[in-house]
Amino acid sequence: MKTNYLNHLLYRIFAPPLVAVFVYLLILLIFDRLSEIGNNFSPEEVLFLGIVTFALFEVYRFWIHQTEKIGYLKERVLLKSFFLFMGSFIITIILIFAFFSLYFIYFLGLSEFRAELTSFLIVFTLVGILYHLFYLSIRFLDQQKVLLLEKEEMNRKNIEFELQVFKNKINPDFLYQSLESVISLIRKKEVDQAEKFIDHLALFYRRILGNRYSEIISLEEEIQKVDQYILIRNNKYNNNFIVNWKIESSLKDIHIVPNTVLQVLQMIEYYQMVDLNTKLVVDVSENDDYIVFYFLSSERLTPVPKLNMQMKTLKKAIGFYSNKELVWDKKSEFTQIYIPKINLED
Repeated sequence: MKTNYLNHLLYRIFAPPLVAVFVYLLILLIFDRLSEIGNNFSPEEVLFLGIVTFALFEVYRFWIHQTEKIGYLKERVLLKSFFLFMGSFIITIILIFAFFSLYFIYFLGLSEFRAELTSFLIVFTLVGILYHLFYLSIRFLDQQKVLLLEKEEMNRKNIEFELQVFKNKINPDFLYQSLESVISLIRKKEVDQAEKFIDHLALFYRRILGNRYSEIISLEEEIQKVDQYILIRNNKYNNNFIVNWKIESSLKDIHIVPNTVLQVLQMIEYYQMVDLNTKLVVDVSENDDYIVFYFLSSERLTPVPKLNMQMKTLKKAIGFYSNKELVWDKKSEFTQIYIPKINLED
């Protein structure tokens, strides 16, 4: 646990004099009237109290550090607090009795100082309690800060893990359907087509795996991946799945989270009707902050149970790098999806 403030030079130098002045004024108020404080104020007595307070604080500091080293007390908060305060109380009695006995007997030449000693013992006991309460408060705040930092670190690691899973994710349905297409082509004796299909499939997964360690990629890299995906899927749809790229900016200058465009197109494909007889046309354009997907609404009759989960995962992946969110804007006749661009300067 951090107790660096106890060892800070400024704290050790300035805290005792301030406390000593406060204690001295309090004692003067106890024994004198308010109007007499100016007449009875003595710099020598303040200096003496400063020395006493400095010695007391240094012993307190040593006592706290020694208590922190006791392993048995680390998990026993109440016992540790009791042990800390009892030690502080004993230290206060011993030091105050020793210092003030020497001061009154040898410096002032007094033999009867019981009332004054009792007053100083009470005041410095309160000072000791406040000193340790202040320490415990700082210690508690340090603990809360550490817990919050650990929680934030755990959340960060969880998000990074989920993001890594998202980037490396291989859609099993797509893989199985692709293998079924290969088998179908082989059975039709279309070996050349089967070889081309396998080449496209291999190139697609090479690009997927090539980005698995990249946090941000250019839109150009993503489109290379998507083009292979569209070629593979159009073997099933007879080229009815069409993506029109209407990006005016340089593709190398637009950056996104890997696989986000691919994931959006997969969601559109599963969400909208597309088959051998039905076309699905997706126009991909841009504005200042977003990549925009536009397509006519023609939803499938069967529900897509994984759509909401995919949407949530996609939003979380984008949210790790951008303050802007993925937007799914569904109208009566068409739907638009907005993916935020990633600003590398941020």
